[in-house]
Amino acid sequence: MEKNTYIPAERQKKMMEYIEANTSAQIHELAEKFHVSEATVRRDLDDLDQQGALKRTHGGAIKVDRSTSYESMYSEKIGQMLDEKHHIADYAATLVHPGDTVLIDSGTTTFFIAQALAHHENLTIITNDLYIAYQTPLHLSSTLIVTGGVRRTSRQELVGTITENFIRDAHVDIAFIGVDGIDLTGGATNANFSEVGVKRLMLSAAARSVIVADHTKFGRVALARICDLKEASLLITDKGIEPEIMTRMKKLGIQVETV
Repeated sequence: MEKNTYIPAERQKKMMEYIEANTSAQIHELAEKFHVSEATVRRDLDDLDQQGALKRTHGGAIKVDRSTSYESMYSEKIGQMLDEKHHIADYAATLVHPGDTVLIDSGTTTFFIAQALAHHENLTIITNDLYIAYQTPLHLSSTLIVTGGVRRTSRQELVGTITENFIRDAHVDIAFIGVDGIDLTGGATNANFSEVGVKRLMLSAAARSVIVADHTKFGRVALARICDLKEASLLITDKGIEPEIMTRMKKLGIQVETV
């Protein structure tokens, strides 16, 4: 028996607020929180999806950003999809071997990758992310290099000609690149143009380029195109991705790992 104390319209409003605050939510999570059956949650999410208020996913829903150029603040993103980001980071760290040169893009998922490399020996890590530079513990045998460049206003990543020239002259074993949107037709995209040149150069600077993105990035096309998904050596995401998307990516020959 359901213990729901909300009328449908009020319950749907509360669900939207919860999803907006948490970026995404699973059906079983919403059923428990609002004391209704999973069937009721599915109906509510379907209604909200038809209204364009959110995007339905396999097993739940994610919030819809307001525009292709919309960017959440770093302080908001760092606390979102934490389990998924840690799983992605832990797997990404297994791809790195002692003695490797590693290029790490700015972002929250990439931040956790840098943390996961803390005990790897004899690495050379290059980054344009000042949070990563300041807060990444390193093994005594490892070295961290900051690209230089212009800091984006209110953010901690370096961009511009200095950054791009530095990366253009680099040749690394592996690069980890963050994105704001992934679409099977539109490719990997970013919410601003200022970072796109840096990300493209990171792709070409690495013997192995890896795009990292949790499942909420799929189905979104952000403002600026970075690359076709096949241009990356590998795409790492979490198990929340819709099975249909996984099937389509494999048919297209896109190399992907879910963790």
